[in-house]
Amino acid sequence: MSNESWRPKLHLSAHNGSVSDPNGLNQFRGTYHFFSQYAPTYPPHADSPHGWGHFTSRDLVHWAFLGCHIMPDCPSDRDGSYSGGAYIHGDELWLYYTGNVRDGKGDGTHSGRLANQTLIKSYNGINLGPKTVVMRNDAYPAYCSCHVRDPKVWSQGGSMHMMLGARTRADSRGAILCYSSPDGLVWTMEGSVTNLGGTPFGYMWECPDRIALDGREYLGTCPQGMAMASDPDDPSKLTCQNVHAAGYFPMEGTILDVMHQDTGLMGADAPHAAIDASTFHDWDHGFDYYACQTLVDERGRTLLIGWMSLPHDANDVRPYDNPTTTWKGCLTVPRELTRDARTGLILQHPVKEFDDLRRSSQEMGHTATGFATELCPKVADVVVSGIRGDLAMTFGDFLTLTVADGIATLGFARTDAGTTAGQGRAIRRAAVDGIRDLRVIVDTSVLEIYLNDGAAVFSTRYFTEDETLPLAIHTTAEQATVYGMEPLSIDYLVDR
Repeated sequence: MSNESWRPKLHLSAHNGSVSDPNGLNQFRGTYHFFSQYAPTYPPHADSPHGWGHFTSRDLVHWAFLGCHIMPDCPSDRDGSYSGGAYIHGDELWLYYTGNVRDGKGDGTHSGRLANQTLIKSYNGINLGPKTVVMRNDAYPAYCSCHVRDPKVWSQGGSMHMMLGARTRADSRGAILCYSSPDGLVWTMEGSVTNLGGTPFGYMWECPDRIALDGREYLGTCPQGMAMASDPDDPSKLTCQNVHAAGYFPMEGTILDVMHQDTGLMGADAPHAAIDASTFHDWDHGFDYYACQTLVDERGRTLLIGWMSLPHDANDVRPYDNPTTTWKGCLTVPRELTRDARTGLILQHPVKEFDDLRRSSQEMGHTATGFATELCPKVADVVVSGIRGDLAMTFGDFLTLTVADGIATLGFARTDAGTTAGQGRAIRRAAVDGIRDLRVIVDTSVLEIYLNDGAAVFSTRYFTEDETLPLAIHTTAEQATVYGMEPLSIDYLVDR
């Protein structure tokens, strides 16, 4: 196997270079625009400039890659056009991002870095106007370090609002800053939030997001620097198992209600502590998931896209770096979010457009202990319904999913095959309410595993030499079906 034979067929990746954080997700005039952090010459060049790559589609199935759309090419973003979001302003698409500048005089955290929140306007999502800096370091409270980034902009209550991820100076505590504006150009701080208690919940809260479902709001963020908190005997501690986490806090009221409790604003000594960290829920319990972002499309669906290929994880046996050498990283399939009326939590489902990619089907035969081993194509959709009792599912000889006693466990085998396929990763767990149904998106070097109608999800990369993927399922269930899938159409119009 090699670079191209490991390339996923159902997940967006760059022809060359590295794809990471989704940026500026939107549907504008019928076209989906999926931007992402993009380093066009990494690998092999570690100093490749970081900007925004640009994927477009009308239907989430047929895509074009337009290359670098926003790149560091001016004094306000010379060291990177970092992550940000999109805002549809009348007949224009407004793109907000963080321009990164290092002056070489400090450590880059407490001094020596500029975080320039920058706006670019577009009349069609393709052609861009000039870059306008709308916020500089003097707009952030004195307690903030130089790490302030990832603008998320929305309208609510007759005003525009922007959330920024932040890191404090004194105790390296993750926080979120919030600003309001009448016009999207001049911004005034209106609040902040961090976790309650003396122990920081991560040293930086990246990628803030506002999710609204059925009249309820959720605050999304990606806390960096999480300690391994997993305890197999305590289901409440099966969270934040990666060094950098991604999840959400269910809100009582609105995000603005919480932000407006901050009376100190620019004069405060610290961000306002109002978030109970124990209410944090992981978007994904797998090895490869980070820096996610949502959009609301023209059908009213809230879609979630994340980055798959977390570059390292100190909680595992050794640092992980996927073995492809000419391209790295991919995005998840778009997931539609719905609110579980029973729990109030969020369910995730691959968008229905992916159902239309099914081309063949094979029913797995029943055995005394479950289903006979099926040689699954490397691009497939596996659906198991009517599950009763525990479950054990093996993927070749390298990976196993088990569900028993309220715990779902995904683990690479501690063998040569498991070590190679998992690149040294070990095990991830999630607390679940039994197991009723299961769906697995299989895609060359990617697995996305959805349990219980998307109440729990595991995503991981894997690397094997096999042309097919042997599947074995041990459980009592009504039906198990393997669908062969047609790949996405991706036209790489511009490599760089």
